[in-house]
Amino acid sequence: MAHVRTQIRDRLAKRDGTGILFGLPTTGDRVYRSRVHPVTAGSMPGICVYCGRERSVGGTLQATEKAVDIVIDAYVAGVEYDDTADRIQVEVEDALYGDFENRRFFGGLVTNLAYATAESKYFGNAAVSHGILRMVYEATYKTEDGDAETAL
Repeated sequence: MAHVRTQIRDRLAKRDGTGILFGLPTTGDRVYRSRVHPVTAGSMPGICVYCGRERSVGGTLQATEKAVDIVIDAYVAGVEYDDTADRIQVEVEDALYGDFENRRFFGGLVTNLAYATAESKYFGNAAVSHGILRMVYEATYKTEDGDAETAL
């Protein structure tokens, strides 16, 4: 087993290409499980998936409820990247909220998923002009104290 955060990243972007964000119409298999994207014309449009800030949001005597930021950076080449970035956001959101069964997300790992924020930046002076749309979703999960590998 692995930490629940690792299991969440696997569900989204497993290295073997089976994560729910692989195969989206715009990004295809250009899904990187990293904070760093290889900025080349051939790697875009693509997305990076990683976890950001995590915090306790409640719990009981023997369990802790945690919220972790799931960060998805969409990389798009070209000077007019907004439409493609917006299309990627639609596809990502459909995939995230579409992985819901038995009142849980991501194969039962996550009890709640909430859109938090999105921010766009453009890098026109880079070797390859590109923009980045950073999307952040808050995923809530619960673990028994002392067992960070099992989601309750």
